[in-house]
Amino acid sequence: MRELQSSLALWWLVMSPMFAGTDGRQGCEVAVVASEAVEAHRAAIEGIHAALAPSSCEVRVVDVGQGGGDGAGKALGAPAVRVIIAIGSDATRLVESERLAVPAVYAMVLRRRPEWDGKGAKGTVIIQLEVSLPGLVARMKALFPGKTRLGVILNPRWGGMNRAELEAQGQALGFAVRVVECDGAANLAPALASLRNQVDFVWCLPDGTLYNNATVKPLILASLEYRLPLIGFSESFARAGAAIGIYPDFRDVGMQAGEAARQILEGQMVPGPEGPRRLKIAVNQSVLRLLGLRCAAAGAEGGEVSILP
Repeated sequence: MRELQSSLALWWLVMSPMFAGTDGRQGCEVAVVASEAVEAHRAAIEGIHAALAPSSCEVRVVDVGQGGGDGAGKALGAPAVRVIIAIGSDATRLVESERLAVPAVYAMVLRRRPEWDGKGAKGTVIIQLEVSLPGLVARMKALFPGKTRLGVILNPRWGGMNRAELEAQGQALGFAVRVVECDGAANLAPALASLRNQVDFVWCLPDGTLYNNATVKPLILASLEYRLPLIGFSESFARAGAAIGIYPDFRDVGMQAGEAARQILEGQMVPGPEGPRRLKIAVNQSVLRLLGLRCAAAGAEGGEVSILP
């Protein structure tokens, strides 16, 4: 009997590595595709780690910044990878190009695509980067009561919200929304000028084709000349001279993505396309003073608001 027990123990010692991972507790990885050089991505990765901490899966980051994505396909196709989280549009395109039979979470992506509608139940989760109009209006009502005329600079090639949707949503929320279309950086200044004396604030939607180092400075100078305060899409935009910035809490977006990955791992139904749950606000006090504006004290309270000097 002792010899049999010893033989069985020896057999298990030799064979057990072959069974590693079959119980879901070993050999399980969640691959996160991101650019660690980007601050927002680092914040999202932190949130992913926090959300997946109770899970038995290891989180492995595949850094695709500065050409580092050349070997991403091999890393993402590893047998242990159970879910892939792509952060940002570039990472999403890379993951989609690999055509892997692995459930994916696409986080911090711009531009809703028709093929994403209805996704979720089968294991693909979309977490968009755009702030919704209702979310933005709620913050504006708290910060600037009575300012209900909103201009929106919209790229018609954007593929997200369109003019009719924005105007109808605004009306339902008690805001008069005026949309001006701008299909290129060269038309940005005329688009802003067309809103002069017609709106209280101008919302700049995230769009790398319109807003860059060459266009933001003249746009901000024009906004001060025309007395058209800008709503930017990041804290850095507010620091550069937008009156305020309203943007996602990137760590919480990471937590959303991590929670969705856990749902996939546990075989649960997952949500369809959704936006950020929490927003942050940066208020540029200097610009507000130049434009003769003040934000309501009650609206500026809370951890989600940063007051810039």
